[in-house]
Amino acid sequence: MSNDAQIATLYQTIAALDDQIANLNTDREQARTALSALIEAAGGKVVLDGIATMEITRPTVIASYDRAGLEDLVRKLVANGRAGIAEMIEKQRKQHHRAGSLRIIKVKGNCVG
Repeated sequence: MSNDAQIATLYQTIAALDDQIANLNTDREQARTALSALIEAAGGKVVLDGIATMEITRPTVIASYDRAGLEDLVRKLVANGRAGIAEMIEKQRKQHHRAGSLRIIKVKGNCVG
């Protein structure tokens, strides 16, 4: 089997699994929606002894900052002689490393089967 044939076979396997996962996620979301309605109707919290506690959480607001905007602000502060303030902002920067991974970009309209 050539590399191209092997790659195509593995891609088709992944595509078929992705379709199955998408269907399972749809089923999961439908079940979660139905369960949420039941929990909400029961007052927002249900304890099933020995199984699980289910609770409806309320919406929250998450604050975040525009990374590019802050980097631009730091550059402007340095340029305007405010390096101390820029350094205090820069010290709050957190970096996380992400491992490389395989990215698959499907050709539109191409159906694997």
